[in-house]
Amino acid sequence: MTRTSRPHIASRAAAYVYITLVLVAFTLPTLYAVLTSLQPASVSLNPVPQWIFTPTLDNFVSLFEDSSFLGPVLNSLQSSVGSAVLALVICAPAAYALSRAHVSSSGVLGMWLLAARALPAIGLAIPAYAIFTRIGLSDTIVALLLVYLPFNVALATIMLKVFIDGIPRELDEAAAIDGASPLRTMLRIVLPVARPGLASVTIMTFLFAWNNFLFPLVLTGSRSATIPLVLQKFLGSYTLQWNQVMAGVVLLSLPLIVLGAIFGKYMVGGLAAGSVK
Repeated sequence: MTRTSRPHIASRAAAYVYITLVLVAFTLPTLYAVLTSLQPASVSLNPVPQWIFTPTLDNFVSLFEDSSFLGPVLNSLQSSVGSAVLALVICAPAAYALSRAHVSSSGVLGMWLLAARALPAIGLAIPAYAIFTRIGLSDTIVALLLVYLPFNVALATIMLKVFIDGIPRELDEAAAIDGASPLRTMLRIVLPVARPGLASVTIMTFLFAWNNFLFPLVLTGSRSATIPLVLQKFLGSYTLQWNQVMAGVVLLSLPLIVLGAIFGKYMVGGLAAGSVK
């Protein structure tokens, strides 16, 4: 009994140690960002980390007073929500068709979607800048929505198709017997069952746009700048405002925490369902 239980205890202890190390590695940067966002400027600039200080919310207040942070927040919300909605509207019918229509070349289409997702972002950003400048879309939210589409639609279609593949086709056949059209079957039968997959796709596409730095850097200016683009302005050649940068990072993370708290179980369920099919 003792000989068989010792390896088991050792493996469990090793697993706990590994999990603890991973949690510490992921938590420390977040803890550092939160603490720095609450520090006065004189403390945050100290090269030696200061763990004892008087916390202040002045960094969050000055973000909106000195740097017009509200505009970039609204721009980030518009581009992120808009790209997630567009991706859902386009990818849901595409994923349903690839899953149910017995397309002989679905494998080729899947490869094309993966190729679009693997396209280097800078390879799209520079031609997009030239095109949008010529047609008058430079420095607009519409330009961001258009360049996000190839990446979001490819990922969303592949993820959602895998999830719809797991929904029994008997549901479609029963709806057809009752006289429902394919569009009605998709909207009333399949997509409600695919809620975890839709939640996963929504969060992934929202996060892609919300955290993106390269496309706003190339395609936007003062009118449509997003939060990640504004934060880098606090790190100049002669000024390092770490306290305000970290305050912005904390604000940037808040919607992600809210989405994770609300849709986290659907996202984990959707990703897990997709991974075993």
